[in-house]
Amino acid sequence: MFHHSPITSSQEQTRAAIKAMSAYFIATDQARPRQERQQLAREWLAAVRRLRAAR
Repeated sequence: MFHHSPITSSQEQTRAAIKAMSAYFIATDQARPRQERQQLAREWLAAVRRLRAAR
């Protein structure tokens, strides 16, 4: 029987950064308001910074 290892903190941070990036690009593609896109960009950058700081 094969058991999957639990998700590591690094994997979770990577997923959060990818999710934030995706939200930003979707909002850009849909021409969402500038303030919304800026907030999503800040969230994306914060997620990337958390990922880099974890190394």
